[in-house]
Amino acid sequence: MKLEINLQPKQDDALTDSYHQPVTFFGGSKGGGKSYLVRAREVIRRLEYPNTTGSIIRKTFPELRANHILPMWLEYPELKQYYNKQDKTIYYPNGSTTTFNHLQYTDDVYNYQGIALDDISIDEVTQHEEDVFKILRSSNRRSNTDKTCKITPTMFLTGNPGGIGHQFIKRLFVDKEYKIGEKPEDFLFIKARLQDNPALLRVDPEYVDRLKALPEQQRRAYLDGDWNIFSGLAFSELSERVHLIEPFQLDPSVKYFGGYDYGFVHPFAFVLFAITKENEIYVVDYIKKDKKRPDEQGRMILDKIKNYHHIYIHAGTDIWANKTGRGTIQQELSEILRGKATLVKGYTDRIDGVNQIRKKIAFIGTKTAKPQLYFFRNCIEVYNNIKSMQFDMKRPEDVIKVDADENGEGGDDLYDGFRMGVMGIVYPPKEQDKEPSYKSGQYLLDLIEQDQQYKERTQLWR
Repeated sequence: MKLEINLQPKQDDALTDSYHQPVTFFGGSKGGGKSYLVRAREVIRRLEYPNTTGSIIRKTFPELRANHILPMWLEYPELKQYYNKQDKTIYYPNGSTTTFNHLQYTDDVYNYQGIALDDISIDEVTQHEEDVFKILRSSNRRSNTDKTCKITPTMFLTGNPGGIGHQFIKRLFVDKEYKIGEKPEDFLFIKARLQDNPALLRVDPEYVDRLKALPEQQRRAYLDGDWNIFSGLAFSELSERVHLIEPFQLDPSVKYFGGYDYGFVHPFAFVLFAITKENEIYVVDYIKKDKKRPDEQGRMILDKIKNYHHIYIHAGTDIWANKTGRGTIQQELSEILRGKATLVKGYTDRIDGVNQIRKKIAFIGTKTAKPQLYFFRNCIEVYNNIKSMQFDMKRPEDVIKVDADENGEGGDDLYDGFRMGVMGIVYPPKEQDKEPSYKSGQYLLDLIEQDQQYKERTQLWR
């Protein structure tokens, strides 16, 4: 089989340098052509070495599908006929295979123990903990024992600064600090730069301007590929084995409440909590969506809470701002949520928020050796977002502010929604914030006032 594979000079150099290298990290700037090389390298090696195995790995299946499975057919449509959708595997005519895998949970990696893989490509490796890398490396060995096959098993990693795995990648490839049993010659760092990907700049010349517009530390990470801007994980005590639990039926006596972070271009985030009489806190559900109007957000939240009694939702104070004279986002949301939820102004101190989260997740050295706060497993995206937050070197008591990209991916929106909810436990709603009883005269007065405001806004729009 012959395929047309076009590489840019930097990608071609990275392919050559990594061909017989045990572990290569091709990382740095966003837009450096890393994911394209992952696919090209995998196809080239499967075709060159018959009866060998390779795997392309991302954190979640949606990421895997959008960033690798679908692009594979656009770049190499001849391969789609050999793809088994159920196995997520390409079965090449020469006996080789490429499997697409995702590892949403750290423990998922144990499913691959004992499986021999000639090549393992982990795209966005900094989304994973070091244990994932270590365990997968134990599976990186020859699957074809035929002596005529000259393949060298390799791991090919890509990523940007930041994320859960930032520190171990920086240690191995940037600082070159090795532990006992790690051979320095096994690890190769190839710096990826945006300017090395002219194909992207030709089709999207404004991409570099969008990166330049990011906050300073995020810009240095994504545009400059600077690995020295982060000083470590802010919530290092978070552990999947401790904090992530299977959902279970909560006692009817629990109280539910929410945390909310508004967004339109960047995603809005809603995190639903439950707290027991024993003050155990559970993150039970969430929403993260971009490009949704306030009324759409309200209906999505309503759908999540419709089976619960009235709850309080702690939100950033920005939704109370009336910048246009046409009412506030809080009013739009309240019109939809009335009777099921009350929006209250959250406590927005970021530094105190970090401290309170640490207290809720702490279990090491505590009397019970258990945390106060847990995440239902269906909320792994919330957990991962909290886990990935990094110290801000300019304000060490705070975490770095991270914006979502143009596709709504990444960002700290779930963290902000989560932080609002946690602060709602520490600083519960004041009496004046609470919604009046349905049977009270104040409730009727509020309805009349809101109806009048709606009519006034409607008249303005006309």
